[in-house]
Amino acid sequence: MELHHLDIKLARATTLPILPTVVSQVIALADNPAAGPRDFERVIARDAGLSAKILRTANSSYYGGDGKIVNLQKALSKLGCNTIRSICITVAFQSSISGKSLNKTFNLPEFWQHSLAVGCAAKVLAMVAHDPHAEEAFIAGLLHDIGKLAMAMFLSDEATMVYKLMKDRDIPQYDAELDCLGATHQEIGAMVAHHWNLPQLYVPSIAHHHDPVREDGTFDKLSLYVHVGNVLAHLAGLGYSPMGTSYEADPAVLDELHIPTAQLEAVESAVAVEVSKLSQHMGLVA
Repeated sequence: MELHHLDIKLARATTLPILPTVVSQVIALADNPAAGPRDFERVIARDAGLSAKILRTANSSYYGGDGKIVNLQKALSKLGCNTIRSICITVAFQSSISGKSLNKTFNLPEFWQHSLAVGCAAKVLAMVAHDPHAEEAFIAGLLHDIGKLAMAMFLSDEATMVYKLMKDRDIPQYDAELDCLGATHQEIGAMVAHHWNLPQLYVPSIAHHHDPVREDGTFDKLSLYVHVGNVLAHLAGLGYSPMGTSYEADPAVLDELHIPTAQLEAVESAVAVEVSKLSQHMGLVA
């Protein structure tokens, strides 16, 4: 199947974008150096559910809360705009896909758990590398597999073929997609990012988390964190892994990040715990 045929089917999909207006505005504010906490407060206050989630999270032990944060202004002051952005996107992402009509074979809890795990791992890797964009790494990890989600939502027939091949041959979804469609969830995810107006910042890690280093040796830094985070999540058992599948990060990526093996092992062992804590304190289902 040619890629442009898949793109046409996605373009014809009649559904709301994955991120509601309020969250899109929060993303825009986070990218605006002139925006301050009051700007965030005005936007977030329009969504009562989101406001409640933020207050709950700000008061949680995960973020060092003491139960005394009673309004958005104090929450923003405590957590900072970047963390608030991560919370908004995480909550909105899960809310937008819950209850949607999906291919019956698609495992939504497994998908969500894996997405959270990659986000957590990518964030920790960025922090280990002293990268100031750790929250962006979390969001990139959270969104990296939206191509798989889009297949389950809008390309159900194609997804059924892929899932059948995965089961028959006991192979990873990536390989089954190539055999069935001639394209993978990476390419589909990049198309979805365009149709859903996701920030360009996250497109490279959606489109290249399996192969982040380009032929000319260049790369997108967030894609490196997501690539390694994806491997670590699978190694931690968070994500579909056929028997006998070996997950290894690209050595060139590990060299670029300068992260010792011991630290990678520490991140892997902490991923499941982080996912559980984050889900609990943000009121998510994982």
